[in-house]
Amino acid sequence: MTLTEIANELDVSKSTVHTYLRTLSQEGFLARTSDTYRLSLRHLSLSERVKNRISIYDDMKHEVDALAEKTDERAQFAKLEEDMVVFIYRAMSENAIPTTLSLGEYVYPHSVAAGKAMIAYLPDHRVNEIVERNGLPKQTENTVTDLDELKRRLDKVRERGYAFSDGERLRGVRCIGTPIRDDSGRVLGAISVSGPARRMTDERIDTELEDMLLESANVIEVNVKLS
Repeated sequence: MTLTEIANELDVSKSTVHTYLRTLSQEGFLARTSDTYRLSLRHLSLSERVKNRISIYDDMKHEVDALAEKTDERAQFAKLEEDMVVFIYRAMSENAIPTTLSLGEYVYPHSVAAGKAMIAYLPDHRVNEIVERNGLPKQTENTVTDLDELKRRLDKVRERGYAFSDGERLRGVRCIGTPIRDDSGRVLGAISVSGPARRMTDERIDTELEDMLLESANVIEVNVKLS
């Protein structure tokens, strides 16, 4: 983007934006080409540092890759950071549907299976805090926007061991997700499988995908205990 475009986007004066851009460029976080600025490649090293702080990353990556291959869908790993869900890793089969969600992008917990899988195992007051800060924004006609209904669905997550999302963030996409927890019950993240509604039928979830998802989560949790 150009300086003018950035200033207009942020509704900040050009002189202020120029000061920030100059500092970020000097520190190596931005690269300038002619009159435009872009993120520099230094962010690659920063992302690797962040990944290295995730203790289960290597074990998780292997299982998410295997899960995508076994299900022939898209599989992913996410973590809860403060009040939002951020997707850390993704594996795609040949038949997997593309996603509009970038790695590192933050999404509302109530709108995705991985998010519901994680907050289902948080204390009730933490769920209330998350909803108080985020609200329950409606993203499609299927998004849960009522706190009582959300809590009823979180009860179901704890009963069956996984969360379900039916076009709640993106129309036509269904997803199931389950948390990864340590021996103390602390949530370390969640893995999930996403696909088009025509393939992610209730029957397929019940007879095939549920077992695959829970088995992968169990393998990661066992490896966490042994590490």
